[in-house]
Parts: sequence; C-alpha cells; structure tokens
Amino acid sequence: MQKKSCYIDLAGIGPVCFRFSLRAKSLSISVIPFQGVRVSVPPGMSLTRAKLAVNSRKAWIEKHRLHIQEIEKKCRVLLQQTEAVNPHEARKALISRLNQLAERYHFNVNRISIRRQQTRWGSCSSANNISLNIQLTFLPDELRDFIIVHELVHTKVKNHGQKFWDKLEAIIPRARTLDQQLKLYSGLLFRP
Repeated sequence: MQKKSCYIDLAGIGPVCFRFSLRAKSLSISVIPFQGVRVSVPPGMSLTRAKLAVNSRKAWIEKHRLHIQEIEKKCRVLLQQTEAVNPHEARKALISRLNQLAERYHFNVNRISIRRQQTRWGSCSSANNISLNIQLTFLPDELRDFIIVHELVHTKVKNHGQKFWDKLEAIIPRARTLDQQLKLYSGLLFRP
C-alpha cells in the first residue's frame, strides 16, 4: 500500500511534500504560503516519476516561491502590527458587520458561523448559511467588506457566473480589483 504523503528534500528545491490522491487526475504542483512546495500525485504515478516532474519545473517553483515569500512577509508584518485579537470579540464584530451589510443591501441569511479555515475566506451554503473565516479580522476594512458582500450575493446567485459578478459590482464597483488585491493576503489563510 502506498503512503498518503511524504516529505522529500530535492536538490535545488528543498523540502517537497508529495501527497498521493485518489482524486487527482494529473500531477499538480503548488507553492503554498507558510507550507512550501506541495505536489498532488495521481493514482498510478510512481514517486520516482513525480520527483522527475517536479525537478523539471524548478524554474517555475523558484518564481512562485519568490512571490509566496513576499506574501508571507506582508502577512507577518500585518500580524505584528495588529494587536492580539480576542476571538470572541472578533466573532461578534464579523457577525455584526455581516448583519449591517445584509440589511443595507436587502439580503436574507439563515445562519452565520465564524471559523478558522485554511482554504477560504468565506462560504455560503444552498440554505443561505454563511461561514466567515476569523482571519478576516486582519484584512483592511474594504477587503473584509468585499468578502462579506461576496458571500451575501451568493444567497441570490449560487455560482461565479456573469450574473453573480454583475450583482456584486452593482454593490461594489471595484469588485474585480479587490478580488485581485485579496491574493496578496492569501498567506493569512495558511499561516501557522
């Protein structure tokens, strides 16, 4: 039986986490803030072949590693500048802000939860339950509100099609620009 994951130190790259995934259709390489190089290996591919593929992408990995290091640096500075956050107060503040924006823009929300998530800023279920990441507390107000309104729009439009973006941009005209700016803070999702 093959391992689910293993770390291997590759020359010129450093530590790489190889994860064997039954769901992967092809080999996928990513550089994740605060976690490093991650490789998803599909069924049937040997570790030897996966290592060869990763070695062939050294230049791509280095380019992305430099970008990720900038994101990590920005997140460390932001976290140092921010006073210690009381999780109870942060939850109250996020729920209050969501309720204010829902009322202002006429959205109905079923249930709100605040959690520490590592892959997303927020989500909206088919039953209009909204979950927000407590890490929103560390974002600039404009980006925090963008994410909250993004999830509120999902109570009406359940996908990211043109109708969704039209509705979002009717409320936040700079939505696509803010969506791009948000990528600079992605390290907050993955921070230790």
